Amino acid sequence: MSMIARLDHIQLAMASGEEEKARTFWSGLLEMEEDVNPERLASRGGCWFRAGEVIVPLGVEENFVPQRKAHPAFCVENLDGLAEGLASADCLVGWDEAHPNWRFGFIRLIRSETGLNLSRMAMVFEEK
Repeated sequence: MSMIARLDHIQLAMASGEEEKARTFWSGLLEMEEDVNPERLASRGGCWFRAGEVIVPLGVEENFVPQRKAHPAFCVENLDGLAEGLASADCLVGWDEAHPNWRFGFIRLIRSETGLNLSRMAMVFEEK
């Protein structure tokens, strides 16, 4: 048995001053609720988002560079609907059929205004 009981959160990095762009993406497009940044961390910048038990804090990183491979993977309820909404917001949506048991969609941003701090994000939807 593992000592790890569950994942509490995944912190992702973002560029300084990009909080409004992050809100546009995480709250607007992904419909996550913004959590209040804990008071002792608020001076560092960034913002926190939540969907149920999924917590994604975005921390400001000096000399930020978007990741090319590392990414979070979220289970979503309507992958096709989300993909459609993201595409209409100028995100490039692609599909990856490499995994034999899951259907994956991934997004790559082609407009920086959306504020996503990653160049790739995978979303898991359903068992095949």
